[in-house]
Amino acid sequence: MATWAQRFATAIERPAIAYGMVAGAVAAATAAQGVVELALTAPPAFMIYYPAIIFATVVAGARGGLTAVGLSALVAATLWPAEARAGASLPVALGLFVLTGALTVALAKPLRVAIRRGATVQERFRLAQQAAKDSFVILDPIYQSGALVDFVWVYANAAADRMAPAGVETLVGRRVREVFPDETGQDMFQRLSRALTQVEPDDVEVLRVIDGQEHWVRSSALRAGGGVAVTFRDVTELRRTVETLRRGEARVRALIESLPQLMWVSDAQGAWTFASPQWSEFTGGAPGSALGDGWLQSVHPEDCDAVAEAWRQAVNGALPFAPEFRLRRADGAWRWFHGRAAVLPDAAGGVRSWFGSASDITEVVEARQDLEARVAERTRDLEASLEARARTEAALAQAQRLETVGRLTGGVAHDFNNLLTVVIGGLDMMLKDPADTARVTRLASAALAAGRRGERLTRQLLAFSRRQELRLDNLAVAPLVEQIEPLVRRAAGEAIALTIDCPPQVGAARLDAAQFEAALLNLVVNAADATPPGGEIRIEAARQALVEGEVHEAQAGDYVRLSVSDTGSGMAPDVLEHVFEPFFTTKETGKGTGLGLAQVYGFIRQCGGAVDVRSAPGEGTTISLYLPAADRATAPAPEVEAAPVAAGIDGLRVLLVEDDDAVRAVTQSLLDEFGCRVETAINGVEALRRLGQDADFDLVLSDIVMPGGVSGVDLARRLKAVHPGLPVVLTTGYSGETLDDPDEAQAWPILRKPFRAEQLSAMVRQAAGVV
Repeated sequence: MATWAQRFATAIERPAIAYGMVAGAVAAATAAQGVVELALTAPPAFMIYYPAIIFATVVAGARGGLTAVGLSALVAATLWPAEARAGASLPVALGLFVLTGALTVALAKPLRVAIRRGATVQERFRLAQQAAKDSFVILDPIYQSGALVDFVWVYANAAADRMAPAGVETLVGRRVREVFPDETGQDMFQRLSRALTQVEPDDVEVLRVIDGQEHWVRSSALRAGGGVAVTFRDVTELRRTVETLRRGEARVRALIESLPQLMWVSDAQGAWTFASPQWSEFTGGAPGSALGDGWLQSVHPEDCDAVAEAWRQAVNGALPFAPEFRLRRADGAWRWFHGRAAVLPDAAGGVRSWFGSASDITEVVEARQDLEARVAERTRDLEASLEARARTEAALAQAQRLETVGRLTGGVAHDFNNLLTVVIGGLDMMLKDPADTARVTRLASAALAAGRRGERLTRQLLAFSRRQELRLDNLAVAPLVEQIEPLVRRAAGEAIALTIDCPPQVGAARLDAAQFEAALLNLVVNAADATPPGGEIRIEAARQALVEGEVHEAQAGDYVRLSVSDTGSGMAPDVLEHVFEPFFTTKETGKGTGLGLAQVYGFIRQCGGAVDVRSAPGEGTTISLYLPAADRATAPAPEVEAAPVAAGIDGLRVLLVEDDDAVRAVTQSLLDEFGCRVETAINGVEALRRLGQDADFDLVLSDIVMPGGVSGVDLARRLKAVHPGLPVVLTTGYSGETLDDPDEAQAWPILRKPFRAEQLSAMVRQAAGVV
């Protein structure tokens, strides 16, 4: 009935159907009126139309009802008896009918609203119960002879029917004890009987056996009128899940309590909500004292701020939490711990809580500290050992150089004796007859040339024997070979023929001049040691283009190859494997350090080149140095002497500081010839005293190495502090003398001895700023 009422009540939404039903109702009433007129002599004229008006109002609303009133009045007037039309009763009767019909419409309209609402509620209830997960049933009691004997289902939703035993399609119309004839039915009857007498609903979990299987059911029963309404759901799986969680929680708790680590749990903001019993047992704190941020009270004061900051950054998601810190034990001792924390995410992937642990690593930290102390001690010992080795290697390298210089001593002494013979003999002859100007000029020129030869020889020896850092320049190779040729020939000796083939077309290479000369001299010395008297040593230079892999360790490109070949005994393959190893030598004890070829190899590799050795027993040895070729020489190999310049420094006041009387006298004479006003001091102390009395000098020319505790460099530094605008020129007789500070090297140029008048003049002009 409710379904048909719902259909009628919603028909207004389709006007054609609604008003068609209105017309049909009026037509049905008219037909009924005709039947009544056939059966009765004086039937009522309008009574039969009121049901049609009510029906039309329910179906189509007030408009439909009023339409039915109008149609009914029109039909009734049309069918009014002819004998009654002439009287006054028809208008009065029609008026009363229309008025009472309108009142009927007004009264029937709330009925339509109530029917629609009831139908809507019923439909919503049906849909809700159809989709509900919980079961819902309504049962009415069954009485016999006044006694309650059973209950019958009068309503059951789809979820309830799904829980029915097998073979029962629907519970509606079935009795409880019929569906459940066993103990389950008796329990249900007793429970429903109690609910029938109770005012408040109950809420219980009961065990039910359905089709032989146990089911836990969560149920709530409520008296509804004369019956009982019951909601229930199967919670068997839920109980199993809860039980599993409880057992898991118990296992986790047992595991936490058995672990040696200190465990904790915090909320998403980092406040501790749980601390394991081990925490209170270790720290001696009361249970719950570590919650919130109370755990920081047990952290060492030196570690507290760092640990708190690490925890804050971890909670904010910036960094992982893995600090090492100290915790105070209950007995007051401090123990090292390593903390770790991990996020327990929520369903949305956010942070629900944090789970953390702290492990005692005191023994590990102490072992690590002990190991670090041992490593530091061993490192210091190793550094000291490496420094000692470096000093030893440097001393041995220097010994290697001095060994080579020692081999040259005889030849160099011979050369110097020849030079001194020319100088001394010439000066002696000039003193005997100084009036012979032409003879004096000739002898002086010869002595000057001999002195220059001695200067070059001394510089080559000093350059070879000194220790200095590598300074790479693009230098022409042929002039370098020509410059060192006298030393090379002395190293080879007169019993061995030395041939040099180094044409200018070889061009330039990137190298250090002093190291190159030392390397070439080392190769010639080794070749001379391996070559018997009457043998031959050949030095050959050529430009060569290499492809990748042609020479070991040499990249593809252009090189200058410098080869030193000898006709000596050669080397076996097992010797060749170690030829560049430091301290490896085939010479007798005391005859070599084993560093010569190692130094050559190191120098060539620093230049970016490679070394190739070809040798076989009885066939001699050829060692080739491959130096990276340069397009042109950017720095000339031979020194360029300054042209004599004396103009512009006439009247220049110079303080000359020199401890050697002869050098001081010669230098003063040269400056006098330039027109300078010269005053002298024999050491740095006297120079400072003179400058303290009279600082009106244009230039200070000072030797570097002087007695008295004040060197030339010390003097220059003090003058820079007291007289910063006073130019200083330093002189030295040692070719390796340099200034470590680049600013000092630029401010105080060095004039190397022996120097000529032209060089002294140029240096004075440069320092004084005379153009």
